[in-house]
Amino acid sequence: MAAPLSPSELLSEVVRAVDASGWRSLVLSSRKPFQIRAFRGDEMGVTLRVYIWNCTHGGGRARAEDEYRVQLTGVVPGSAPGELTLLLGWHEKYEVFVAFDLRRHEGQSSQSPSIQVKEETLRNAQIHAFAIHHRHNGEIAVAFRPEFLIEYALNAASLHSTGKAASDIAVLNQLDTLTDTQISEIKNRERRMVVAQIVRKFRAADFRRRVLGAYSHKCAVCGVQLELIDAAHIIPVAAPTSTDETKNGVALCKLHHAAYDSNLISFDEKYKIEVSEDEIARLTATRMAGGLKEFKKSLRPIIALPHDVRDNPPPKYITEARKVRNWR
Repeated sequence: MAAPLSPSELLSEVVRAVDASGWRSLVLSSRKPFQIRAFRGDEMGVTLRVYIWNCTHGGGRARAEDEYRVQLTGVVPGSAPGELTLLLGWHEKYEVFVAFDLRRHEGQSSQSPSIQVKEETLRNAQIHAFAIHHRHNGEIAVAFRPEFLIEYALNAASLHSTGKAASDIAVLNQLDTLTDTQISEIKNRERRMVVAQIVRKFRAADFRRRVLGAYSHKCAVCGVQLELIDAAHIIPVAAPTSTDETKNGVALCKLHHAAYDSNLISFDEKYKIEVSEDEIARLTATRMAGGLKEFKKSLRPIIALPHDVRDNPPPKYITEARKVRNWR
């Protein structure tokens, strides 16, 4: 059995989870409770106050085999104005977080308090991305994969709600098969929006996972990896004809994703990479063409294709994409 993670290693898991959620992070305090500023672009973002411990079996034979726990040692959980406070456990084997309702544990300061969760909940979160667990005391525990950390933080109050709210939120246990019709049947507007937001994130994350896997996490245009790769839609999401099929995606590094979206580059139905002469002329006229020679050198003659030909972009998708993107 692997040794429990140290506080600094747990902090690293949280930071990686913020990044996996599509946000960026600044560590404001590396002492428990950790303080992290999560933001996107130029937005101010939110401050996370994070209490986190290892989620382990512990307890020896006295504890049920399928019961895991988070032991609240070292600090007493408490919230702070202007911060989103999270009470988390991290399970290293399943690579998931389990979150508890701070309102039920704030100020909890017994000698060695612990919170239990069933292993099935952790396993379900690993498989299905999200898992909602009703604890014996009525508390709702929420387990999730790292890429859902920010969605959890922004919606924690709703996700930990009990009663009718809990039954609405419990549909997230079938996140990977949840349909738009099922979402529309949630009568409460707030909870319907929470579920819809998490479903959108799941579908985007699933698309990214499949596309990056198909392209071996390499940019199809230049071959770089370095965890700088995006899953780009060929026919853009905003187009009525767009789909989340793997074959409607291409793996691009941050630079070439931006170049593709701005119509500086494209690829044709035979996968030949092209640079827009119209864009070059415009950039040259505005004295913004610096580095063009080196940029062109970085491009492959044709995009690298997935190992599985079923994931290759269909020519008709490329034709449609160039039409709606107004490629010239």
